[in-house]
Amino acid sequence: MTRTYIIFLLLLIGCKSEKKEDYYSEEKNEIEHIDFNLPTFGKWTECYADKSVKLYFDELSISDKFKTLGVYLNNYTFSKKDSLDVLDFEDYAVFMINKNEQKWKLTGNDLERIFRVQKKKTGTINVDRLEALKKVYSDTTFLHSEKPIVIEEYKPNENILSALKLIKPYYDDHDIIVVYVYNLILINNHLVYGGYYLDLNGIESLEKAKEMNDIIMTKFLESNK
Repeated sequence: MTRTYIIFLLLLIGCKSEKKEDYYSEEKNEIEHIDFNLPTFGKWTECYADKSVKLYFDELSISDKFKTLGVYLNNYTFSKKDSLDVLDFEDYAVFMINKNEQKWKLTGNDLERIFRVQKKKTGTINVDRLEALKKVYSDTTFLHSEKPIVIEEYKPNENILSALKLIKPYYDDHDIIVVYVYNLILINNHLVYGGYYLDLNGIESLEKAKEMNDIIMTKFLESNK
Protein backbone atom coordinates (compact mmCIF):
# COMPACT_ATOMS: atom_id res chain seq x y z
CA MET A 1 0.00 0.00 0.00
CA THR A 2 1.67 3.20 -1.13
CA ARG A 3 1.30 6.34 0.85
CA THR A 4 -0.40 9.18 -0.94
CA TYR A 5 0.30 12.08 1.40
CA ILE A 6 2.09 13.96 -1.37
CA ILE A 7 -1.47 14.81 -2.39
CA PHE A 8 -1.65 17.35 0.44
CA LEU A 9 1.03 19.41 -1.26
CA LEU A 10 -0.85 19.26 -4.55
CA LEU A 11 -4.14 20.28 -2.97
CA LEU A 12 -2.58 23.36 -1.43
CA ILE A 13 -0.76 24.29 -4.62
CA GLY A 14 -4.05 24.12 -6.50
CA CYS A 15 -5.93 26.15 -3.93
CA LYS A 16 -6.44 29.85 -4.52
CA SER A 17 -8.88 32.53 -3.54
CA GLU A 18 -11.79 33.40 -5.76
CA LYS A 19 -10.55 36.99 -5.61
CA LYS A 20 -7.36 37.35 -7.60
CA GLU A 21 -6.17 40.30 -5.51
CA ASP A 22 -6.25 38.13 -2.38
CA TYR A 23 -3.69 35.72 -3.80
CA TYR A 24 -1.63 37.04 -6.67
CA SER A 25 0.39 40.17 -7.16
CA GLU A 26 -0.71 43.00 -9.38
CA GLU A 27 2.68 42.83 -11.09
CA LYS A 28 3.91 40.26 -13.58
CA ASN A 29 7.39 38.80 -14.00
CA GLU A 30 9.33 39.85 -17.06
CA ILE A 31 10.24 36.19 -17.57
CA GLU A 32 7.35 33.87 -16.76
CA HIS A 33 9.16 30.53 -16.64
CA ILE A 34 12.64 30.23 -15.19
CA ASP A 35 15.01 27.33 -14.55
CA PHE A 36 15.67 26.10 -11.03
CA ASN A 37 18.89 24.61 -9.69
CA LEU A 38 18.73 21.45 -7.59
CA PRO A 39 21.59 21.42 -5.06
CA THR A 40 23.55 18.39 -3.89
CA PHE A 41 23.19 17.16 -0.30
CA GLY A 42 25.22 14.68 1.68
CA LYS A 43 22.26 12.83 3.22
CA TRP A 44 19.81 12.91 0.31
CA THR A 45 19.87 12.04 -3.38
CA GLU A 46 17.95 14.06 -5.96
CA CYS A 47 16.37 11.35 -8.09
CA TYR A 48 13.25 12.58 -9.86
CA ALA A 49 14.79 11.53 -13.18
CA ASP A 50 14.95 7.92 -11.96
CA LYS A 51 12.27 5.93 -13.77
CA SER A 52 10.60 4.31 -10.74
CA VAL A 53 10.70 7.48 -8.66
CA LYS A 54 9.32 9.61 -11.48
CA LEU A 55 6.51 7.12 -12.11
CA TYR A 56 5.58 7.07 -8.42
CA PHE A 57 5.31 10.84 -8.10
CA ASP A 58 3.81 11.50 -11.53
CA GLU A 59 0.96 9.09 -10.75
CA LEU A 60 0.02 11.26 -7.76
CA SER A 61 -0.34 14.43 -9.83
CA ILE A 62 -3.95 15.59 -10.07
CA SER A 63 -3.48 18.17 -12.83
CA ASP A 64 -1.06 18.96 -15.63
CA LYS A 65 -0.66 22.47 -14.24
CA PHE A 66 1.63 21.02 -11.55
CA LYS A 67 5.29 20.48 -12.35
CA THR A 68 7.65 18.49 -10.14
CA LEU A 69 11.07 20.12 -10.01
CA GLY A 70 12.88 17.59 -7.88
CA VAL A 71 12.59 14.75 -5.38
CA TYR A 72 15.14 14.08 -2.65
CA LEU A 73 15.22 10.65 -1.01
CA ASN A 74 17.55 9.86 1.85
CA ASN A 75 20.52 7.90 0.58
CA TYR A 76 19.51 4.63 2.27
CA THR A 77 16.01 4.63 0.79
CA PHE A 78 17.36 5.49 -2.64
CA SER A 79 19.87 2.63 -2.48
CA LYS A 80 17.07 0.16 -1.63
CA LYS A 81 14.29 1.47 -3.87
CA ASP A 82 14.67 -1.20 -6.57
CA SER A 83 14.32 -4.01 -4.03
CA LEU A 84 11.12 -2.68 -2.47
CA ASP A 85 7.84 -4.26 -3.54
CA VAL A 86 6.08 -1.02 -2.78
CA LEU A 87 7.72 2.37 -2.82
CA ASP A 88 7.00 3.61 0.68
CA PHE A 89 9.15 6.64 1.35
CA GLU A 90 9.85 8.69 4.45
CA ASP A 91 12.49 11.28 5.20
CA TYR A 92 12.17 12.84 1.76
CA ALA A 93 11.50 16.20 0.14
CA VAL A 94 9.64 17.34 -2.97
CA PHE A 95 9.76 20.63 -4.88
CA MET A 96 6.92 21.67 -7.19
CA ILE A 97 5.44 24.66 -8.96
CA ASN A 98 2.03 25.57 -10.25
CA LYS A 99 2.80 26.56 -13.84
CA ASN A 100 -0.17 28.93 -13.93
CA GLU A 101 1.28 31.00 -11.07
CA GLN A 102 4.71 31.65 -12.51
CA LYS A 103 3.71 34.83 -14.31
CA TRP A 104 2.93 36.64 -11.06
CA LYS A 105 5.68 38.72 -9.46
CA LEU A 106 5.70 38.09 -5.72
CA THR A 107 7.76 39.29 -2.77
CA GLY A 108 8.53 37.79 0.62
CA ASN A 109 5.74 39.88 2.11
CA ASP A 110 3.20 37.96 0.00
CA LEU A 111 3.95 34.55 1.51
CA GLU A 112 1.93 34.93 4.71
CA ARG A 113 -1.03 36.31 2.78
CA ILE A 114 -0.95 33.40 0.34
CA PHE A 115 -0.74 30.88 3.18
CA ARG A 116 -3.69 32.47 4.99
CA VAL A 117 -5.78 32.15 1.84
CA GLN A 118 -4.81 28.50 1.45
CA LYS A 119 -5.64 27.73 5.08
CA LYS A 120 -9.02 29.38 4.77
CA LYS A 121 -9.93 27.56 1.57
CA THR A 122 -8.94 24.15 2.99
CA GLY A 123 -10.29 24.72 6.49
CA THR A 124 -6.91 23.97 8.04
CA ILE A 125 -6.60 24.87 11.73
CA ASN A 126 -3.75 25.49 14.17
CA VAL A 127 -3.37 23.24 17.21
CA ASP A 128 -0.89 23.43 20.10
CA ARG A 129 1.84 20.84 19.58
CA LEU A 130 1.53 19.26 23.03
CA GLU A 131 -2.23 18.94 22.65
CA ALA A 132 -1.74 17.47 19.19
CA LEU A 133 0.77 14.88 20.40
CA LYS A 134 -1.53 13.94 23.27
CA LYS A 135 -4.58 13.41 21.08
CA VAL A 136 -3.21 12.27 17.73
CA TYR A 137 -3.12 8.59 18.70
CA SER A 138 -5.62 8.43 21.57
CA ASP A 139 -8.50 10.22 19.82
CA THR A 140 -9.29 8.72 16.41
CA THR A 141 -11.55 11.69 15.57
CA PHE A 142 -8.86 14.30 16.21
CA LEU A 143 -6.97 14.07 12.91
CA HIS A 144 -8.71 13.43 9.60
CA SER A 145 -6.99 11.99 6.54
CA GLU A 146 -8.26 14.77 4.28
CA LYS A 147 -7.36 17.65 6.62
CA PRO A 148 -3.91 18.12 8.20
CA ILE A 149 -3.43 20.29 11.29
CA VAL A 150 -0.83 23.03 11.69
CA ILE A 151 1.20 22.99 14.88
CA GLU A 152 3.68 25.73 14.04
CA GLU A 153 4.24 28.44 11.45
CA TYR A 154 7.66 30.03 11.08
CA LYS A 155 10.07 31.65 8.62
CA PRO A 156 13.56 30.09 8.41
CA ASN A 157 14.36 32.79 5.86
CA GLU A 158 12.64 35.98 4.75
CA ASN A 159 11.83 34.23 1.45
CA ILE A 160 10.56 30.98 2.99
CA LEU A 161 7.38 30.43 4.98
CA SER A 162 7.16 27.01 6.64
CA ALA A 163 4.28 25.26 8.36
CA LEU A 164 4.86 22.21 10.57
CA LYS A 165 1.90 19.87 10.17
CA LEU A 166 0.63 16.45 11.16
CA ILE A 167 -1.16 14.36 8.54
CA LYS A 168 -2.84 10.96 8.55
CA PRO A 169 -2.10 9.20 5.24
CA TYR A 170 -4.85 6.57 5.59
CA TYR A 171 -8.37 7.25 6.78
CA ASP A 172 -8.67 3.75 8.25
CA ASP A 173 -5.25 3.51 9.92
CA HIS A 174 -4.83 5.62 13.05
CA ASP A 175 -1.37 4.33 13.90
CA ILE A 176 0.50 5.94 11.01
CA ILE A 177 0.98 9.68 11.42
CA VAL A 178 3.38 11.78 9.36
CA VAL A 179 5.15 15.02 10.17
CA TYR A 180 4.87 17.22 7.11
CA VAL A 181 6.61 20.58 6.70
CA TYR A 182 4.94 22.64 4.00
CA ASN A 183 6.95 25.49 2.47
CA LEU A 184 6.25 28.52 0.32
CA ILE A 185 9.53 29.58 -1.26
CA LEU A 186 10.25 32.69 -3.26
CA ILE A 187 12.86 32.30 -6.00
CA ASN A 188 13.50 35.42 -8.09
CA ASN A 189 9.90 36.57 -7.46
CA HIS A 190 8.52 33.16 -8.53
CA LEU A 191 6.58 30.93 -6.13
CA VAL A 192 7.90 27.42 -5.46
CA TYR A 193 6.35 24.83 -3.14
CA GLY A 194 8.42 22.48 -1.03
CA GLY A 195 7.39 19.62 1.22
CA TYR A 196 9.41 17.54 3.67
CA TYR A 197 8.02 14.28 5.14
CA LEU A 198 9.03 12.24 8.18
CA ASP A 199 7.14 9.61 10.17
CA LEU A 200 5.97 10.84 13.57
CA ASN A 201 7.89 9.31 16.45
CA GLY A 202 7.41 11.53 19.47
CA ILE A 203 8.28 15.17 19.94
CA GLU A 204 11.84 14.51 18.79
CA SER A 205 10.60 13.81 15.26
CA LEU A 206 8.97 17.26 15.15
CA GLU A 207 12.28 18.94 15.88
CA LYS A 208 14.12 16.65 13.48
CA ALA A 209 11.62 17.41 10.72
CA LYS A 210 12.09 21.14 11.24
CA GLU A 211 15.87 20.80 11.25
CA MET A 212 16.03 18.64 8.11
CA ASN A 213 13.44 20.76 6.32
CA ASP A 214 15.27 23.99 7.04
CA ILE A 215 18.55 22.56 5.75
CA ILE A 216 16.99 21.42 2.48
CA MET A 217 14.79 24.45 1.84
CA THR A 218 17.47 26.99 2.72
CA LYS A 219 20.07 25.33 0.51
CA PHE A 220 17.57 25.17 -2.35
CA LEU A 221 16.92 28.88 -1.93
CA GLU A 222 20.61 29.76 -1.76
CA SER A 223 21.43 27.70 -4.86
CA ASN A 224 18.89 29.69 -6.85
CA LYS A 225 20.00 33.21 -5.96
